[in-house]
Amino acid sequence: MEPRSRITLALLLAVLIAIAVAPARGEESEKASAAKSPVPIEAAEKSPKGYIPHQVDSLLIQDLKEGGYVILFRHAITNWKERDVTEGDFASRDHQRNLTEAGQAEAAMLGQSLRVLNIPIEKVLTSPMWRCRDTAQFAFDRYDTTGVLYWKGPAFREKRIAMISTPPAKGKNLVLVVHQDQWIPIVPGLRRDLLGEGDALVIKPKGNGKFKVVTQVTPMEWANLAGVSPIILDGMTPDSTLYQTLQRPPKER
Repeated sequence: MEPRSRITLALLLAVLIAIAVAPARGEESEKASAAKSPVPIEAAEKSPKGYIPHQVDSLLIQDLKEGGYVILFRHAITNWKERDVTEGDFASRDHQRNLTEAGQAEAAMLGQSLRVLNIPIEKVLTSPMWRCRDTAQFAFDRYDTTGVLYWKGPAFREKRIAMISTPPAKGKNLVLVVHQDQWIPIVPGLRRDLLGEGDALVIKPKGNGKFKVVTQVTPMEWANLAGVSPIILDGMTPDSTLYQTLQRPPKER
């Protein structure tokens, strides 16, 4: 065979091979491209690990009016320049971090909002620390304290789980005023400062140690649903720093 014929035949074979393998390479390219593509947002939002829902609307309020929920409030705004001096010293507020004037107003606004919304409350339980007790007092004008909402450890953890997994009295809701840290090991997705001061988690007890976190609610979301204006304490005016603080989202305070 002539050298030129051999070259022509080799080129022809190369072209045929290229045509034969081209679709396979195309498929590999598409697969590689698909692998690099991000997961659609809709899919990522449906089942993220440790996701706390945040959907507040009139349907939520209607459900709460029918009772059967636990509303877990983190205490209202505090003075972070103060510190808890002695662990478990419940008697003296002088050795604790306390509510600021804005925190007192925030708690009062929370209570007024729930009253306007006609959300039935069976009882109010709080940590024995004064910032929780004061939040309950300003909001609901009543409370009972329990060390279960303060102390850490496996035994207290199990009791806290029982609190939020046991349905309250029919047609009523249970209110808990708490510290965030004790709930981080219990509530999936909860991390430090995700729950702002004054924020709440609405929880549906399922019995036998099971529960469902329905949504997170901020103080201003309660107020907006109720049509309640921020509470003005003595010395507070609509243009004051405290008043404006209450109207900002918790993460911006």
